[in-house]
Amino acid sequence: MVSHSEGTDKAPDPYRVCYGFKHTIQSFINHPALTGEWMGEPIDFLGPAYKGQISTAAGRYQINRPTWIYLLTKIDLPDFTAPSQDLAAAELIREKGALELIMAGNIGDAIIACRSTWASLPGGSSGQPQRSTTELFAAYSGAGGNFA
Repeated sequence: MVSHSEGTDKAPDPYRVCYGFKHTIQSFINHPALTGEWMGEPIDFLGPAYKGQISTAAGRYQINRPTWIYLLTKIDLPDFTAPSQDLAAAELIREKGALELIMAGNIGDAIIACRSTWASLPGGSSGQPQRSTTELFAAYSGAGGNFA
């Protein structure tokens, strides 16, 4: 569902997506903004508050460079491969207290808990484009998820 919300599910390989879809990750040795493979994309188009800012969001779950650095030490990720990206997203979800909500089928509250982590989730305050709850529920159930 997060992959759908972030738009990476449309890519042939969501784990290789960089923000803006202008760069495809070539090496999974580490986050592409840490290896120098890619240094991010400007986000000025989001409005005056974003003037001069760069997004380094990368991979299936669009994890940015600072968050990846934090997760590297927190859960000892070996690389930026699909399993590492999945573990990183699960840790971010767990830290928000949303893993238990998901396991209980309470997806609406899980979305609310995670909206400060992923700007594309509805109800966030970042000012970035967001998906609707209805669309996310459809993506979640389409991927085999169950509701309470």
